[in-house]
Amino acid sequence: MNALSNLFMITDRNVSLSVDEAIRVSGLRVGYGGAPVVDDVSFGVNRGERLAVIGANGAGKSTLLKGMLGLIRPETGSATFLDRPFWAVRQHVAFVAQTDETDWDFPSRVRDLVAMGRGVHLGLTGRLGAEDWRAVDAALERLNIADLAARPLSELSGGQRRRVLLARALAQDPQIMLLDEPFQAIDAATREALITVLDDFQLQGKTALIVHHNLGEVRSLFDRVALLDGTVTALDTPDAVLASDAFERAFGISAR
Repeated sequence: MNALSNLFMITDRNVSLSVDEAIRVSGLRVGYGGAPVVDDVSFGVNRGERLAVIGANGAGKSTLLKGMLGLIRPETGSATFLDRPFWAVRQHVAFVAQTDETDWDFPSRVRDLVAMGRGVHLGLTGRLGAEDWRAVDAALERLNIADLAARPLSELSGGQRRRVLLARALAQDPQIMLLDEPFQAIDAATREALITVLDDFQLQGKTALIVHHNLGEVRSLFDRVALLDGTVTALDTPDAVLASDAFERAFGISAR
C-alpha cells in the first residue's frame, strides 16, 4: 500500500479542506421499522486508506453504507465525508450498491450510462461539456470497456455490467468511493481490472470503503478491516482482526 503525506487538500468551488480522516462515523444507529440493524457504530477511515467492512450474513454491512449516505435515515448518530455531511460534498463521494436498480433493458448505450456519473458536476445548463466527456471516456478506458461505449445496455454480460457501474463511479472523479461487494460474482478479467482501478485510486491519495465477503483476500487487498456484528467489534490491520476473539465470535471459526 502507498505512503501518504500528512496533508491532503481538496479544493473546488464548494470545498476547501485539509483533513486527516476522509470518513468519520459517530454513534450511527440504522434500522427498519424501529428495529435497529446496526447500532452505536463509530469508526474513521483515513485519507488514502482502503478499508474493508466484513461480517457474517445479516451483520448489517449494506445497511451501514446506506445509513452513512442517508439512503436510509439514521435514527441516531452521523456520518461525515471530508469533514462535511454527505449532501454537502456529494460530488466527491461515489457509491456502487451491491444490488443495482439499473434498467438494463432501457434503450440506452454504455457511454450514456457512464456519463450519468457526471451529473453531480453539471452547472446551470445541465449539459455535459468537453471536460465531462473526457472524464467519461477515461473511465471507460480504465475499466477496459472503451470498445463497449456504443453497445446497448441490454447486450451486456454480468461482468460487463459491473464494469460499467464502476466506470460510472469513476467518471464522477470522486475523492471517496463506497463499494458494496464489488468482487462478488465477477469474472477474472473484471476482478483484475477492479484491483488495478483500486490501486490507482489509492495512489492518488483517495479513499475506498468496501464491503467484502472473501475473508481470504483481506490481507492482500486492504490496509485495515472493520468487523461488523451489529456494531463495530474490531477495527485493526487484517492480521489483527482475523486473529481476534471478536472474529471468532462473529463467524464461529478461527483464522489464527
